[in-house]
Amino acid sequence: MTPNAERYNPSTDYADKLVSRIGQTPSWIAKRIGVTDKRIRYILDGERTVKGESTPIQMTYTEQFALECLAAEAKAKKKPAPAAE
Repeated sequence: MTPNAERYNPSTDYADKLVSRIGQTPSWIAKRIGVTDKRIRYILDGERTVKGESTPIQMTYTEQFALECLAAEAKAKKKPAPAAE
């Protein structure tokens, strides 16, 4: 995969789709991409609430790209092996 920030999609729905495609827990994913468990939860929730105040949260492009790489790897592992000749 090659990074292309023109494909940046910070939506919560897209983040959720990527996490679903990866097929691992948010905690496992957080460790692989170098963020905290809380950061993944905030991305998936689309906000963080502190002392009753909510702040919108979006994933960065680098987080998106890391999730896309993990999703591509998960997809590649699901492909059946080619038939032996």
